[in-house]
Parts: sequence; structure tokens; C-alpha cells
Amino acid sequence: MKRIFSLFLILIFIFTLSSCSDKSSGKSVTYSIGDSPATLDPQFASDTAAQVVINNTFEGLVRLDKDGNVIPGIAEGWNVSGDGLTYVFKLKEGTEWYCPAVLKKEYGDEFYEKFSTAKVTANDFVFACQRAITLREGTTHAHRLFVIENAPEVYAGTLPVEKLGVSAPDENTLIIRLNAPCEDFLKRLTECEFMPCNAEFFEAMGGRYGLSNKHIMCNGPFYITAWDPETSITAKANKFYAGEQKVAPSSVVFTFDDDPESVAAKVSSANLLAGIIPPDVAIPEDTHFIKENRNGIYGFCFNCSDELLQNMNLRLALCCSIDRNIFSPVDDNAKPEFGFIPESCSVGSASYAKAAEGQTPILSYSEAMAGGFFTVALEELEKSKVNLTVICPEWLEKQVRQQFQVWQRVLGINIGLNVNVLSSEEIEKALAKGEYQIALAGIESEYESAVDYIKSFRDGGFFRFDTSEFQVLVDKLMRTENESELIEGCFTAENFILQQGICFPIYSRASSFIVSDEADEIYMPGGPSTVTFITAKRFD
Repeated sequence: MKRIFSLFLILIFIFTLSSCSDKSSGKSVTYSIGDSPATLDPQFASDTAAQVVINNTFEGLVRLDKDGNVIPGIAEGWNVSGDGLTYVFKLKEGTEWYCPAVLKKEYGDEFYEKFSTAKVTANDFVFACQRAITLREGTTHAHRLFVIENAPEVYAGTLPVEKLGVSAPDENTLIIRLNAPCEDFLKRLTECEFMPCNAEFFEAMGGRYGLSNKHIMCNGPFYITAWDPETSITAKANKFYAGEQKVAPSSVVFTFDDDPESVAAKVSSANLLAGIIPPDVAIPEDTHFIKENRNGIYGFCFNCSDELLQNMNLRLALCCSIDRNIFSPVDDNAKPEFGFIPESCSVGSASYAKAAEGQTPILSYSEAMAGGFFTVALEELEKSKVNLTVICPEWLEKQVRQQFQVWQRVLGINIGLNVNVLSSEEIEKALAKGEYQIALAGIESEYESAVDYIKSFRDGGFFRFDTSEFQVLVDKLMRTENESELIEGCFTAENFILQQGICFPIYSRASSFIVSDEADEIYMPGGPSTVTFITAKRFD
């Protein structure tokens, strides 16, 4: 009897282990990307929401593992020449595009049968690179290809696209030739603009490629099955995926929740399995913190299109009389900051913040200089007094009013000041519409590249400053590939923003990548665009 009872307990134990194992994989996972992407065309997409979906539904030559190391993707291996200028990739055999069945209904059996067996070839990467470098007005990342032989000239239109240093001697071999050695080139190949594109399928879409689940063909761990612009994108596990890792979830649902408090609550309740929450939102219960992304700069932003604040001397008068002691860190998330480029941004293989450490130009507190700038400003504006309004969140109202006292003491009775307390959402809308004079607000970078971050202000951004000189700096920066010259170029652009009093940084702040306690093995090896679900497990 004891033996029978023991056997019964063993069987229960085995069944329990089996059940636990089943619960950990093969389930759907959910993740908020904030907004519906405008497009999922890898060569065209620029926003983080699109890039997260693309990085999970497309496979490049290489990809990042959970620790941020480069591992094989479509390429099974590669060789680099001794001078670092030539990369030869050998593609895996038997890699296929996933042509969803919806295309059969949309375009017919003949169309579906043609593309449902299409192999991913080296020519798909050649075509992708050619598209990315010739989409001069469409893509924001063409400069990421400038390290490739003849890329700047092809981009400028002085050489035909066929001269781009990317070629396919056969369908399994891809050769990329560079203008100069690039230390982070393999990591760069994990980015969206380098994802493959089937030329024949692209042409068949007639300008609609990437605009819906009916107009896209994927080769990554998941493929897109549904896309409702109002609610979500659904991607199912790709049974033809040829990557290094086995796809664990049955599907990923990318939702468009854009309220940070809602995202935090849903991750806590496991309605979402992961999310990125901004600094002002507390990490909720029943979640675990995965990674900090210090991508935010908090400080005074000046609307340079305002009739008063378009005057640089007025901006400098205000900046030179900002007392940083008033704005001591308000919480553990806030760190004193003097630079305009967030800590999360890199230049080539280097962290920009570390590379530029100790060199960031600072407008020091100086009552004498502030008074001098203010006197000149009043003369240039032909005014005896200026009235200014600062918008700020409630948690900084006290400090702003203390700063008002400093400004009035230093600049005298010729300045009138008002404060308008708004919610974070209201401040964001005011910045977007340019309906403000001065805002004490956060600036968050969607970009991991310092160059891309700087480029996002090429046309003035929400500062709305005259950009002719800045555009020259950005255009020169985009044509630069040498890492030390890139750092210098970023420093010059940052110096422009700070020394003209366009922005006065006070804090850096970090958003948080969190995962529900009901999930595991969801990773963010780089920035927010790299969140990956290949190995994701759900336990509820």
C-alpha cells in the first residue's frame, strides 16, 4: 500500500512539474508601445513604437542577445578584412520570408504561392541598403549608412545607387565595404534600416509596403497577423524563424496604451507583461525593475519664436541668474545635470556623457553678466519692461517661485513674472504647439544615438529657434564617421544649444523598464527600441 501511495505522489509531482513548464511558455504576451506606428517599413520607420515591432518581426544579418552582445541572425558567420574595411557575410541556408495567409485572399493564390516559399537572400539586404540611402526625405537614419563605401555620395545624388559598397556575388554571400573602419559596425547592423527587404514584394505593394498587416512580409521571430490602428498590433510566432533562439511565446500583442499611470497599473496586474514608465510614475507592486534608461533632461526651455524670447540676450540674462541651489534634486531619480545630451545617448561605441565629461559648457551664475545681458536685451527689444510666464508641474511650483525672487532681485523692477501650474500632459501639449514662453519641463530622447538626438532638433524642435547655423552643424555631423570627430561635433552642437540660452538643464531623470512578476525573460539589451520577446515566458 505504501508503494502504491508513493508512486501516486511521484506521479502528482511529475504532473505538477509538467504543468508548471507548460505555463511558462507557449502563451501570448502583451506590451504597450504607446502609439500606433505610422509605418512598419524598416527603412522608413523612425519612431520607437515602430522599431520595437520591427525588431521582433524582422531578422537582420545579426541581432543582440539579452546582454547586448552581437549574435548571428540571418548570417551564420562573417569575416572582416585585416584593414577593417570589408565584411563578408555567409547567410544561413533555408531561411524564408513568412507570407501570411491573408495575402492569399488579398492578392490571390498565385501571388501567395510565389512569396510563401521565397528565400531570404543577400540581394534582399542589398536592396534594403539601397532603399535606406536613397530615401533622403523619408528616413531619419540614412546617416547610419554613411560609413559604407560611397554612401555619402549616393545620398547626395552625385553617384548612382549601384555604386554603394554593398554587393551580393551569390544569394548566400553579402559583401559590405566601408569608407573607414567602424568599431560598432556589427552592432549598427542590428538597427531597422539594415533589415532585409524583398524587392519584388516591395514593388508589388504599390507604395503601401509596411502600412498594414496586408502589406508586409516578415522574416523575424514573429510575423504580423493583425493591425488595428486604434488598439493594437498582433504578431504570432514564426514557425520558419531561423534564429539562434527558439521562439517561446505563441504571440505578442503590442497595445497602444499611452497613459503612463495606466501602463504601470496594467503591468502590476499582468494585463501587460512589461512596460517603460517615466520618472514621475512610481514602480508599482507585483513588478520587477529590469533596467534604467537615463534618457531625460529636465530644465528651463525657452520658446525662441516668442516675440520677447527670440532675443538671445534676454534668454542669457535669465540663464545667468538661475540659482541651481534652489533646484536641489527632488528625489532619488533626479541627478544634477549641466548637459543637453542625455546620458543614454552614445557616439559610435562610446558613451557621449563619459566622452564629454568635464567639458560640457556651463552658463555660470553671474549677477553682473545677467544684468549686462538684460540691459542690452531691453535696448534691442525697445522696451522698458518685459512680462514673462513660466509653465511648470505642481511639484516644482515652489522652486519656480523662489527663482522668481532671484530674477527680480538680479534684474530689477523691469521684469514681471507669472507662473502657470499645469499637468505633465498639458505641458507636453503646450510644448508641441509652441504655446508657451518658458517651460520647466522634461525632454526625453527616443534615440540611443547622440547624433540622432541632436538631429531631431535640426528644425528647431519645440524650442523653435532659428536653425540656419544649427542645420550646418547637424549636416556636417551626419557626414562624419570618425568617432573622435563625432564626439567633437556633438559637443559643438550641444554648445550651440547651451551658450545661446535655448535650454538650461537642471536634472537628468531616468525612465524604468519593468516586467510583471507573472513574466520572465523579456529583455531590453539596448535602448527602448530593442525590447525583445523571443524567450518571453508567462506564468499565470
